[in-house]
Amino acid sequence: MDDLTSADLASADLASGEPERWVRIGRSLAADPVRAGAEAGAEALGVGSPPALLLVFCSMKYDTVQLLEGLCSVTPDQVRIAGGTTDGELADPASGGPQIGFQPGVVVLALGGSGFTVDFLVIENASVGQREAGMAAASVMVGLEAPNQVMIMVADGLTRERHELVRGAYSVLGLDVPIVGGCSADSRDYVLTYQFHGTGAGVRRYVDSLVAVGLGSTGPIGIGIAHGWARQGEPMLVTSSADGEVFRLDDEPALDVYLRRIGADRRVLDDPQKFRDLAFRYPLGMSRRSGEDIRVVHDVDVERGTLLCLADVPQGALVWTMSTEADALIQAATQSCEMAISGLGGVPACGFLIFDCDARKVKLGQEYLLAEQAAIAEAVGGVPFGGFYTYGEFGRTHGSRGMHHLTVVTLALA
Repeated sequence: MDDLTSADLASADLASGEPERWVRIGRSLAADPVRAGAEAGAEALGVGSPPALLLVFCSMKYDTVQLLEGLCSVTPDQVRIAGGTTDGELADPASGGPQIGFQPGVVVLALGGSGFTVDFLVIENASVGQREAGMAAASVMVGLEAPNQVMIMVADGLTRERHELVRGAYSVLGLDVPIVGGCSADSRDYVLTYQFHGTGAGVRRYVDSLVAVGLGSTGPIGIGIAHGWARQGEPMLVTSSADGEVFRLDDEPALDVYLRRIGADRRVLDDPQKFRDLAFRYPLGMSRRSGEDIRVVHDVDVERGTLLCLADVPQGALVWTMSTEADALIQAATQSCEMAISGLGGVPACGFLIFDCDARKVKLGQEYLLAEQAAIAEAVGGVPFGGFYTYGEFGRTHGSRGMHHLTVVTLALA
């Protein structure tokens, strides 16, 4: 089937009575992967003209080949499809069921109408040169010719130095184009994540890749970024670090300083899962003019006494251990949505795309995670929303920085 032009889409909108821009959400918790993909896709597609884009986020617990086949079975050949695997999906809990985010599932967002312009591409082997990958991905914005634009990125969640993707894209795009997105996940197995790129005629799974979507809109775009964590104790100086690995804090082995600050000793390292759960509760916060950027300690090198993060912790930076409570995390999700809505300048939203950190999910637990999703639903006022729990969030609105952990990044479309 041939690609639809903007004129074709505009004519279809007029004929069907559909709005200029629309967002629909589909979700499924079906155990069978083919059925799950087909159910979520059919719900998101609805009736009327085909969308410009489907974003699909699904559990790694599925056979993703079969799930994507199910999705494609109900999707017109020309429709672009992008996305990746998750540590849980985000959608309105009232419509997705009480296990959304915990039971393996799939969420599909459909963006359609003549007011959206879309292009997309995939950069393979992105870890070989992450800044160069980000620069190459930025070409997706060329030719959109829309008054409002945003670049959406889905990257492999198991590669380090992902901040370089943002810096590379920023070096090409400059200040005018914001960047949002998330890093694909695998339900905290930390073995393999997939990124998706293709069309209704067929979607391919990628690893170690960057999928970039260029989205142009005739309506306003808003972005919110919030985390809900607070500093504890005195600051520490990063006296030696490189490529997301912290060697020394206050000129001592970083691991020993960190354990001392969180009230633990090296015995906790005998149980890797226990240590990871502890580290999720006490991330590092880096001082920024706008607040703190959060970094999760994903692993340690015991022999060298270093902390391993998946994004930069620059030498010379001041860092704190951070802490939070469930209420503050839920409030941050609301704040992220409200910030995004404020960026629309009073124009009613038609949909929201949300990237939330899997470590926040661990901290919240099932009871409070459902409370967070309910708070998001209230904040967006019944407008469709969807997204996923990530291994890191992209959110750049000012300057070249935009790699986050333990943060909620919200994209509002109107």
